[in-house]
Amino acid sequence: MSGHSPMVSLRIPEDHILEIDRMVGFDGMRNRSDVIRSAVRKYLTDEHQVSGDKVEVNLGPELSSRMGDFCKLHGEKPDSVLRQAAREHIRNVTLENSKVTDMISSRMNELRERSNDDSNAI
Repeated sequence: MSGHSPMVSLRIPEDHILEIDRMVGFDGMRNRSDVIRSAVRKYLTDEHQVSGDKVEVNLGPELSSRMGDFCKLHGEKPDSVLRQAAREHIRNVTLENSKVTDMISSRMNELRERSNDDSNAI
């Protein structure tokens, strides 16, 4: 889990807490919070909750192994990791393209101004 998460209080029946405690230590779950975050994440990413295209990705053997290890350690699901990676990649490329567009626009304005200065010099 990266970054800081806001704290939320909720009431859970004691039998649910016992089941949550039973899951601590499995699949990378270090504490109750990890188990509850995982359950919320699963609920929010279930097929019936998500609208959008489904894409099949061949990760290859090395990346598949690394993804499996990562998901076990962090209590994440591969689809959640890939969605976050896609968001981050799109954001980075968009920012890069925006910077390039701004640089080109700035340079073109400089050239126009220089051209105007040269034509006024006569």
